[in-house]
Amino acid sequence: MAEKRFIEPFLRRLRYGKTIRDMRRFDEDYRPGQSASGEKFYNLRSAMDLRPTAGREISHKAIRHTRGAIPTQEQARRSTFVAIEEVQACVEGLRRDGVYVFKERIPEDMVERMRESALKVAAEPRGVETPPAPYPRNAPAVGRYDINEDNTMASPDMQDYCSDPALALIAARYLEQPVIQDQTALWWTTPHGGGDESLNAWLFHQDRDRASFVKFLCYLTDVSPGHGPHTVVRGTHRSVPAILSTDGRKDDDLIRTAGLWDKVVELTGTAGTFMAVDTVGLHKGTPPVDGDRCVLQVEFSTSLFGAPVDYPVFSPSPLARDRYQHMPKILQRWYRSLTPA
Repeated sequence: MAEKRFIEPFLRRLRYGKTIRDMRRFDEDYRPGQSASGEKFYNLRSAMDLRPTAGREISHKAIRHTRGAIPTQEQARRSTFVAIEEVQACVEGLRRDGVYVFKERIPEDMVERMRESALKVAAEPRGVETPPAPYPRNAPAVGRYDINEDNTMASPDMQDYCSDPALALIAARYLEQPVIQDQTALWWTTPHGGGDESLNAWLFHQDRDRASFVKFLCYLTDVSPGHGPHTVVRGTHRSVPAILSTDGRKDDDLIRTAGLWDKVVELTGTAGTFMAVDTVGLHKGTPPVDGDRCVLQVEFSTSLFGAPVDYPVFSPSPLARDRYQHMPKILQRWYRSLTPA
């Protein structure tokens, strides 16, 4: 055990350097559908054990010829959701706390349409082998139901949120590099996940699917303390104690032992509340007890190096077509839906 304790930090530093080289080659030779091998992905995640900022450092050192882009100020002014005056406030909040809750909510009629779409399309119950079907809201059987990206994008309003140029500008300014919209997610969590805290992401953890990224979460249902609010440990996107630095799940007692419980914040809000979160910092969902929760999430990263990449197929709205035309590098994963055959 003692030998491993001394060797592993050395190996992480080696993986740090190797990941810079692998990520550079990946971006220089990238073709749609390409993803990092299992070993390269493991090396990235392991290198991020060194410190929460390691992924950002790797990204800045690796990327020479970016495949992403930065929206213009004029493009950001056309945002449906974010006032241009709030862009910099969000960036500063992220830098300070790792989280920022926007002042305004998404309009109620849009939220209602998005929530109805999330109830109609097929969802996949996590942890059981059953065919996808619409989320059984009146009789859920498991703690989490995931909706794939094709079905998420069935909603024109979700297309709008997931391609919002102000969100992309915030991401680029915060990460200090051009960005790519690399992932969307939509899911329901329920009070029926007892015993599956790890499976349902109800234990603290750090996301490491990409080297440098930021997420924007939107509540499509009211979220009180009893509805499983997203929960963060403020400041852990910058540094964490050694006992919390490794990959994997951490329970509440470990956060208390590390002396960070006073930094824990539950993010509650009515439907339409949305926020920016650097999930390199420690975070979790809390188990719902009073009712379910629906969350829409979009992520922007500086590279597609890391986890496998999805290329959604959906019917684009006129707004989505316009956004793709003006931000093709940022929305490059949409090419299957927006490029003529």
